[in-house]
Amino acid sequence: MVKSAHRVIQVFEFFAARQAPAGLMEVARALGSPPSSTSALLNSLQKLGYLDYDRRRRTFVPTLRAALLGIWVNDMFLSDGTVLRVMYELRDRTNETVVLGTQSGLHIQYIHVMHSLFRRSGPEVATGRLRPLLRSAVGQLILSPKDDQEIVALARRINAEEKDPAHRVPLEQLLRNVQACRREGYGYSEGATTPGAGIIAVLLPTPPHQPPMALGIGAALPKLREQKLTYLAALRHAVEVHGRHIESRFNARPAGARSADHHPFPVSRARP
Repeated sequence: MVKSAHRVIQVFEFFAARQAPAGLMEVARALGSPPSSTSALLNSLQKLGYLDYDRRRRTFVPTLRAALLGIWVNDMFLSDGTVLRVMYELRDRTNETVVLGTQSGLHIQYIHVMHSLFRRSGPEVATGRLRPLLRSAVGQLILSPKDDQEIVALARRINAEEKDPAHRVPLEQLLRNVQACRREGYGYSEGATTPGAGIIAVLLPTPPHQPPMALGIGAALPKLREQKLTYLAALRHAVEVHGRHIESRFNARPAGARSADHHPFPVSRARP
């Protein structure tokens, strides 16, 4: 038996039994391993996007990306409100690529991508792909539930580590874009990370203890501009369906849920 592989499985078995976030020492005691090696393991899983780390509470919790590893096995037994089923329906309804993104450290990571049935030439969006947190529409949308002080601290750290001055984002511009996401209920960008393509995205209702996630539709710019409101309506319908599932499953209003009658039309543009 490969010991490192066993440790990884033990981590997820521990969280499956606990069903709540846990700190480093709790995990180390459960695994019977030194805190130093446990910390290295948990941090590696966090960097890969399989664990989320709450800096304020100093706790770890598995992400939806971890759950998606095996969801194809039992998806047929789950209700119509599951994330994958919602993504399939959204892809089939729009004939475009659908992405599910969340924050992974200082980036946005696409934890699942449902490609359009009509493959087009150009850059391929892949599951696991990282996008800039500050410069992408999904990133600014993910930041919107955080308070401004936390956003500024995070932005200063990212800008300080960014070697290319052209990729550093002014704080005033970032806060304006995040505020627009809060006000309008969605994020929108054109060519921010992929030339000739754009994305429109909304926050997805999440179960307790899960970080914010965004559901987005990516398309070529002419199609995205033409169908923007249609795609937005489809995204909001998907959020409503998934929100009802989460609410009934956990008997609580899910994080990321918005009022069903919130239908603004202005567009928040995140620029590179």
